[in-house]
Amino acid sequence: MKVFAYLRYKGLPFDLVKVTDQIAKDVIKPFTGGWRVVPIIYGPDSGYIQDSSLILDRLESLHSDRSILPTGLKQRVVAALFELLGDDWMVFPAMHYRWNFKRYNLPYILKTFGQSRTPHWPSGLHWIGGIKTAQRFAPIAREMLGINRTNIKALEHWTQAFLNQLNEHFAEHDYLLGGRACHGDFALFGPLKAHLASDPYPRTQLIKHKFHLFDWLYRMEQTPRDTRDWLANDEIPESLIPILRWQFRNQIPYVRNVISMTSEWLAGHPDTSELPRFIGKARFNIGEASGRRMCAPYAQWMYQRVTEPLKHATESDHTALAQWLARHRLQHDLSPPDNLIYFYDSRVWRRKK
Repeated sequence: MKVFAYLRYKGLPFDLVKVTDQIAKDVIKPFTGGWRVVPIIYGPDSGYIQDSSLILDRLESLHSDRSILPTGLKQRVVAALFELLGDDWMVFPAMHYRWNFKRYNLPYILKTFGQSRTPHWPSGLHWIGGIKTAQRFAPIAREMLGINRTNIKALEHWTQAFLNQLNEHFAEHDYLLGGRACHGDFALFGPLKAHLASDPYPRTQLIKHKFHLFDWLYRMEQTPRDTRDWLANDEIPESLIPILRWQFRNQIPYVRNVISMTSEWLAGHPDTSELPRFIGKARFNIGEASGRRMCAPYAQWMYQRVTEPLKHATESDHTALAQWLARHRLQHDLSPPDNLIYFYDSRVWRRKK
C-alpha cells in the first residue's frame, strides 16, 4: 500500500500483480534469495527492486516532479523519523489488532489470503485457500514481536493515543508537513491502510470515527490536481511534537539496542559480508511495559536514513536542528552508528569503511 499510494500520488501508470504461489516461485524468490516478500516492482528504467523505501528512492530519482523529499534539514529528518515509525514500529499495532482479535477478523483474513494464494478457486472456497498462510503468519505477534499479556494494554493505550494525535494533526494539515506529502506520509499510510483501516476490528473500533485521519487515508490514494508545498521556513507542526517525543522515548532506545547487537555480530563475523535477517532478540519498551522482539539489523538501516541528511547539512542547519530538538525536549544525539550497513537485493550487508 505504501508503494501503491506513491504511484497514485505521482500519477505513474502501473499494473498491480497479485502474488500467487507461482509468481513467488518464478519471480520473487529468485531475486530475494528465497524470501517471499513484497512489495517488489519491475520497470524498464528500474529493473527489479524490493523494499518500499528503495522503490520510492529509485522512482523519486526518475520522477522528480511533485517531490516527496523536503529540502529543509528539520523537515527531512522528521520525515525520515516518521518513515522509521511507519516501517519499523507500526508492525506492533498492525499485527496485534489483526491476530489477537481473530474472532472479528478471521473470516476476512482467510478470504483475503485465499484470494491471493488461490485466485483460480471458486470464490466460496477462497477461505480454505487462506488457512495455510494464516497459520504461518498468526504467531508473528507473539513469537517475533514479543506482544504478550504484560505489554498489550500499553500497546493499545499508545495506539489509541497515537491515532488521536494523528486525527488532531490532520484536522489542521493535509499531510504530515503541510500541503504536500513526504516519504513519512507514505510509510505511515502502508500499515494504517493495509491493516488498521482494513481489518474489521481495528477499522470499526479505531479508525471509523476519526474523520480527519480517514480523510487523510483517502487523500493518500489520490493523484493531487495541484501541487502545494510543505510548511515554510523548514517549520515542523506543533501537533507532531507529542508523537516525536514518544518516539524518542520508546522507539529510538529500541533501535539503539538493535545497533548494539548488530555491532556485536559484525565484530564476531569480520569476514562475513551478508548479515542474517535476525540476530537474537532485542528489548523494547512501550511506556512502562517491555518485551523482547526479534532483532532485525534492517531497523538500523532505517535509522541510518534518519541520520543521512545530516552528512551534507551546513553548520547553521545543524545548529538550528539542535536548538529545535532541545526546545522541544527531544533527544539531541542523532549521530549515525559506528558500523554502517546497507540494504540491497532484499538483504542486509556490511558497509566497508
